[in-house]
Amino acid sequence: MTRLQHRELWREPLYEELVRGKAASIGADGCTGVPDFYLLGCLEHDIAYRTHCDPLGAAITKAEADLRFKWYIQQHSWFGSWSPMAWWRWGAVKHFADRAWNYEHIR
Repeated sequence: MTRLQHRELWREPLYEELVRGKAASIGADGCTGVPDFYLLGCLEHDIAYRTHCDPLGAAITKAEADLRFKWYIQQHSWFGSWSPMAWWRWGAVKHFADRAWNYEHIR
């Protein structure tokens, strides 16, 4: 998926409802260990980590899940692509979340 395709998904109100519903069904907690800024992006990321699929049901890799997480924050930040939060949160999940990704997942 491209950055543009991801942005278009989030412009659809039904996608937000889908993310919220899927996250609730798997017991996703959002932004674990940090403030719930960009909660919907955290929920989308949780779905990917717990199911290894995106909210639409397509298989997703850890790298793509992490990238979509960064894109979400950048898209919703005043700083856009330069958002420091997007970069440090992306770096954290990219480098330190292997255990969470490899944990037994739900289908």
